[in-house]
Amino acid sequence: MNADVLTKYGLVPVARFRIADKKMIIDITDPETVKLEKCIYAFLIGGETVRVGSSKAPLEERLKDYRRDITNALNGKKSPAPVQEAAQWSKLLPAGSSGDIYARQGTEVTTPIGKFHVYLDEESILIGELFRTQPHDRILNRNKHR
Repeated sequence: MNADVLTKYGLVPVARFRIADKKMIIDITDPETVKLEKCIYAFLIGGETVRVGSSKAPLEERLKDYRRDITNALNGKKSPAPVQEAAQWSKLLPAGSSGDIYARQGTEVTTPIGKFHVYLDEESILIGELFRTQPHDRILNRNKHR
C-alpha cells in the first residue's frame, strides 16, 4: 500500500520519522490529527507501508511508545519491541532516510445497539491487505492480524 492508496482510504500524513544515533525520532506534522483516539495509522518507508496499527488512546501517546520502545530495543534495553524488530527498522530506514506516518479517525457506525468505532476491524483489514501486497521482509507487523 502506497500513499495514494492510504489517501484513498482517508488517511492523511501526520508525522515523519527516522532513526539517528540508535534513536527513533518522530516529528509531528499534524498536531490536531495525532490527538485522535480510536484511530488507525500506517508507517511508510520508501513510499510503501511497512506497518499498520490502531490506537484506542490518542495517537500521539502511541507514537511516544514507538519512540521509547524502538529506541530501547536498538540500544539493547528491555522493551516490548523485540531486538529483531528494531534491527529490521534500522535495515529498512538507513542513516539519512526517513519515513511518513499516515492516520485517520476510525469509522463510527450506528447499529441497533448504539454507535461505536470499528477501527480495530479496519486495522485488521489493512493488515491483511498489507500481507497480500507487500514483500514479507518489508513488513514490521509481527502478526497477520491484531
